[in-house]
Amino acid sequence: MSSMATLHYCSFYICASLLCVSCLCYTLIQGRTARRQNQLYILLLLNMLFCALSSTAVAFFEGKFGPEAHLIADTARFVSLVFHASLPPMFGYYVLLVCGNAWQLSYRGLTLYALPFLITELLILLNPLTGWVYYYDSTFQYCRSWGIYTIYAAAFFYMMVGLLNLFRYWRAVTSAKRNALVFFIALVAIGIFVQVAWRDIQIELFTDALAGLGLMLSIEDEDDRIDMATGAYNRRALAFDLKNFITTEQVFQVIGVRITDLPTVHRVMGSSASDAFLRSVADYLRTLLPPYCIYYANPSTYIILIRGDDENQAAEIAAEILERFDKKWNGGKVESLLHAAVTRGVSPKNFPSREDVLFMADSPIPVKDEKQVLAGRDLSYLLRRLEVERALHRGLEEHTFEVYYQPVYEMPSLRMNSAEALLRLHDRVLGNIPPTEFIPAAEQAGIVEDLGDFVLEEVCAFIAEGVPDELGLDGIGVNLSVLQCIQPGFATRMKEIVARYGVNPAKINFEITESVAANDYHALDAVIRELKEGGFTFAMDDYGTGYSNMQSIFSLDFDLVKIDKGILWSAEKNSIGRAILDNSVRMIREMHRKILVEGVETEEQIHLLAKLSVDYLQGFYFSKPLPKDEFVALARSQHEEGQTIKDQGATS
Repeated sequence: MSSMATLHYCSFYICASLLCVSCLCYTLIQGRTARRQNQLYILLLLNMLFCALSSTAVAFFEGKFGPEAHLIADTARFVSLVFHASLPPMFGYYVLLVCGNAWQLSYRGLTLYALPFLITELLILLNPLTGWVYYYDSTFQYCRSWGIYTIYAAAFFYMMVGLLNLFRYWRAVTSAKRNALVFFIALVAIGIFVQVAWRDIQIELFTDALAGLGLMLSIEDEDDRIDMATGAYNRRALAFDLKNFITTEQVFQVIGVRITDLPTVHRVMGSSASDAFLRSVADYLRTLLPPYCIYYANPSTYIILIRGDDENQAAEIAAEILERFDKKWNGGKVESLLHAAVTRGVSPKNFPSREDVLFMADSPIPVKDEKQVLAGRDLSYLLRRLEVERALHRGLEEHTFEVYYQPVYEMPSLRMNSAEALLRLHDRVLGNIPPTEFIPAAEQAGIVEDLGDFVLEEVCAFIAEGVPDELGLDGIGVNLSVLQCIQPGFATRMKEIVARYGVNPAKINFEITESVAANDYHALDAVIRELKEGGFTFAMDDYGTGYSNMQSIFSLDFDLVKIDKGILWSAEKNSIGRAILDNSVRMIREMHRKILVEGVETEEQIHLLAKLSVDYLQGFYFSKPLPKDEFVALARSQHEEGQTIKDQGATS
């Protein structure tokens, strides 16, 4: 065979070698070597590379240079067949790993899976003695024997195993990966078929190498699964892997690490410091576990997934993580202690679905539980949270939400001036659920907009009845969640609801909690300005409970500031509390905002606030929140009483 003919004969093998080397280099450079799937992929590439190099040696030495060349060619062919026969079972097992069910194979299952491979390898190893796979005729020409077709039959078997498992666990794999696996299995099958039918067309290894390249690009490439800031797997990867684990019925341990004071760190030290702290925590977690176990679930929470039912191992890791938070963390230019709450459970016992794990990642954790690992019965707060979320959906479906009204009184006349609308939930399963519990759950569940719209609709319907005007009420306050405000089209929707009932916008006073309002001044400012231009008024609720009081007042155009009851109650206890109340009132007054004080419960508090000349009062001294009918009855009686006094004064 001429040099050009030899080169032509070797061309597919050379191309296959180059593809394998390129994929190997790229995979190693990217550092994708931690998971068993990654490691098997690298072995597949090495196997194909050895096969391609051996086949190149066969093509180069076969029929040349006498008996020595024949011996080299025969040895290379033997080595190539040994490696090539292991490619199908490796590829089939790779598909099992991608689907996620390889972990379920028992020792017996693995033995049965390997049996066709062991038979074909035995045939190849015995071939120098038996010639069952191939032999050479009298002219030293290569000839196939019946054993070669056994090897191809085994290859077909492993491809079918991979394909059937892919179809069985179809939902456990993303559509992109499913399509890629089906395509590359088909590509390999075509190469095998061509090789069986036309021995001289040497494309089988080339199609294998093309499949390897495709796997690298479509499955091994995990750039879209990695959070660039922390280096951990992102929430998308967490959701997919949870789906995979649960669909394939795997038992796995779940550890949650919630950095509870990260929002405070972000406010005080800035985003660069908080990002540096997050990276430090991720780096530490990678010293305990392989990188593929660690997920960055949300801006303050890491989730760790560990395959297997070893709860003791998970408990030791969780305890070690919690203990590490007794030491300072590196925040770039600063070091600081961080507070963390660590949770631990097992799926499917504690977390039967993917949503349960994600719910744990997103749910607030009681502050009192920061110094212990929450596990087993300690996770009852999650069950309660889930029950409350279900109650919210029942409330919307069964119309068990109700709007209560708490009156507001003006100073110094103590006339009922307006009211605040407060949402209540009466659930047939859980009973009455306080707003402090169901509002955060509604925000997490993404239905707080529905609740907000419901309250505004009820208030507008009430005002449209004419009763508030008849009773001399200036308006009604409606609480807003900041999550409502920043939704696209929020202001337009509010104006449309009010216009539908024919209500004067000036009768609606939107209230935003101060500690929440501080999160996004620019977005809130745009919403407030648009609605104020439409005639609405705004109040800052719970002044004194958040972190950025001054910034909130200066940045947002509030008409009214509602001072939290805690400031009032502290003013009665000591001089420092009194100084805080006095200075707060004076500062707000100088900003030309009106002032309402919440939590009024005694006459002494009224006298104290009268000296400070606040504008409005609200509290249990006057009335607790009441259902609409009871509120109307109270307002009507006080209005008539006030009207009687006014008439008597005019007569006298």
